[in-house]
Amino acid sequence: MLKLKFLLWMLARLLKKAYKKQPAMREHLASKPLSFTIATQDWPGRQFHLRAEGVESQTQGETEVDLKLVFTDATSAWQALTSKDKNAIMRAIQDKKLSIEGAPNKLFELQGVMKWIKI
Repeated sequence: MLKLKFLLWMLARLLKKAYKKQPAMREHLASKPLSFTIATQDWPGRQFHLRAEGVESQTQGETEVDLKLVFTDATSAWQALTSKDKNAIMRAIQDKKLSIEGAPNKLFELQGVMKWIKI
């Protein structure tokens, strides 16, 4: 679980850095803001709010999100989120290791936003 928490904290830092350095990302978020949560069945997760004003991240937030990704466990989340395979998330959905709550089309928007992260 600790590795997953660190990964999501690092994701927040990378999203904030991309927001500062990528004007295209800021323009995109001005027209299509996105809020999502990544969680496991036994951990409420971390919320991310991507808006024109900036990127915010918090744990166990009470605010409403557009999309919630709920993994069965931390190991499944780690494997799917760190995989080099572009289809790892879709495979986790098919294997019932990931469930999506909220608008499923927001998953594609999330994948579109991730292209601005430089690793």
